[in-house]
Amino acid sequence: MAGQLDSLLKNVAKQIVSDLGTSLDSTISYVKKGTSSYNLDTGEEVSIDTTYSDLKVPVEFVQSTEDDGRERREAKIYISPDLIGDNQPSFEDEITITYAGSTRVGQIVNIDTRQGGQTYLFTILVRF
Repeated sequence: MAGQLDSLLKNVAKQIVSDLGTSLDSTISYVKKGTSSYNLDTGEEVSIDTTYSDLKVPVEFVQSTEDDGRERREAKIYISPDLIGDNQPSFEDEITITYAGSTRVGQIVNIDTRQGGQTYLFTILVRF
């Protein structure tokens, strides 16, 4: 029974993210940072990243403040795992938010993972 409930929760979360993301004027690109390695021959650090583009997800703008004369905004982004290749988000990843004709790169400052026997929703707080 627990496995069936987990599957139901995962499918409901996926549908809600999809429905809300489609109806709102916000799109994100998610960059999953890969494993870094050091190339001894060139002296460069190399990372292979994976980009998930044009994701329609709900974005909740939670705060807008002024910090040293600069505006700072925070937003909650709701992502179902399937949208980012069933990867666990990390603080090193990057999210680019497009809304109302503007594009901003956000820094991930908090990750809330909802799960039972399987992961079904990430709530990510970004600052930009």
